[in-house]
Amino acid sequence: MRHAHVLRFFWAAWLLAVAQPALAGPREVTLYFTVEKDGTLIGGLTEDNFRLYEDGEPRKFRLETPETPAAIALLVEYSQASWLYMEDIYRAMEGFMHQAPEGHWYALATFSKDLEIRVDFTKQRGRIANAFADLPRPFWNEINTYDAVYEMLERMGQLRGRRILIVIGSGLDTFSSMRLEDVRRKAEAVNVVVYAVGVGSLLRTVYEPYLSQPARMDLLQAEAFFQMLAQKTGGQAWFPRFEAAFRDVMRGVMQSIAFHYKLVYESNLPEDGKFHRIRLEAFRFEGDRKTTFTVRVREGWRTG
Repeated sequence: MRHAHVLRFFWAAWLLAVAQPALAGPREVTLYFTVEKDGTLIGGLTEDNFRLYEDGEPRKFRLETPETPAAIALLVEYSQASWLYMEDIYRAMEGFMHQAPEGHWYALATFSKDLEIRVDFTKQRGRIANAFADLPRPFWNEINTYDAVYEMLERMGQLRGRRILIVIGSGLDTFSSMRLEDVRRKAEAVNVVVYAVGVGSLLRTVYEPYLSQPARMDLLQAEAFFQMLAQKTGGQAWFPRFEAAFRDVMRGVMQSIAFHYKLVYESNLPEDGKFHRIRLEAFRFEGDRKTTFTVRVREGWRTG
């Protein structure tokens, strides 16, 4: 009987321990973000120009130079169903090749039914262009966007340094095993900045009067999915309506990466599986006049 009491004591203590959120202790956390004023990227700000809050509490921080090279992965929709707007995808890839600077690590992945890693990280941009040009005609009709984005976030979350995912696609999803909620939670948990380039916007504009209500809802959800990825990770989403605009969009992506700030702070967030919000304010005083800026930064962290 005595041994039974001891076992019950340890069992109760274990249940109590696992029921409580585990404190992570002070750990360094890194934020990558951009600052804008009326659509113009702002550089040159110092620590005195920012205030950081985590779950509403102020946090001390320091600014550091963002890592170069960065790890930049392209995730490109490539399905039989994509042929309606494949010209947009080609123009986006051309824009990337014209605008991507030398020196970073680049990778290329495509998806339809499954994710395919076409080029692992390389500094030879030409390999990206050659691999995309040599792709065979797609075999599958599925567009499993959620599965592909989730897997890329999972893979890139294991890398070190500055990690950027550029998604080129419609945002539509046909048969993914992952749900939108799964992707959202993954984006909240890993430190990967996502830039999304929506294709097919011109086609949607032309055919919108003829679409059914469910089809319109699918398109709205596709755009909302890309917007969510950008907001959760501190990136941005674009939906060009003309083929010629894709080069400008890719210029915008690369300029944003070039204007990244890196902020490092100590966090005591518990490993409780909950979402904890980040708020970063940016401003500058010129005499008695205060100018406030727009900050593109991730919404927060999901811990545990």
